Amino acid sequence: MEIFTESQFSACYIHYRRRVRGYILSRVSDREEAEDLTQDVFENIWRCREGVRKETLHNLVYTVMRNTVIDYLRRRYMKKDKMDIYTCCEEEGRSTVEEDYYYKELRVAHRKMVKQLSEKRRQAYILYFYRGMSYASIADRLSVSERSVGSHLQRAFRAVRLGVDGIYRYKAG
Repeated sequence: MEIFTESQFSACYIHYRRRVRGYILSRVSDREEAEDLTQDVFENIWRCREGVRKETLHNLVYTVMRNTVIDYLRRRYMKKDKMDIYTCCEEEGRSTVEEDYYYKELRVAHRKMVKQLSEKRRQAYILYFYRGMSYASIADRLSVSERSVGSHLQRAFRAVRLGVDGIYRYKAG
């Protein structure tokens, strides 16, 4: 099998760079992030260059580009969810007693919901949320694929968010 050469990679980069960056920019809306993600797309293609064939290059570029954007958005929304759970409302730089109480209740509700997750989801959630581990590291630790880690985390975040929201809707109602 012929290995994707450096000159072929350069031609690929020149040919697809603007399209990839345009697509990413339409999804991300931040020029610097779009540029970084564009570089990530081509870095991923370079890393898997042994398996690249000319006839499948077009599909590979678009698949890697789409997956890169999806992973970025997933991480961004999970990070936003993490921040929403632990962000305390502040007025003029100070929190009120009521906000402190709400924050403590929210932490208790969060811990309770995490304990109710299935074993694998709880482990993945704790490793990602509290220890900041990557999907790859979690996959190695739990002996599952990165895709499974993503699925466990997505479902865990949804369950925790819905559970915590449900507790507060019940108290308010």
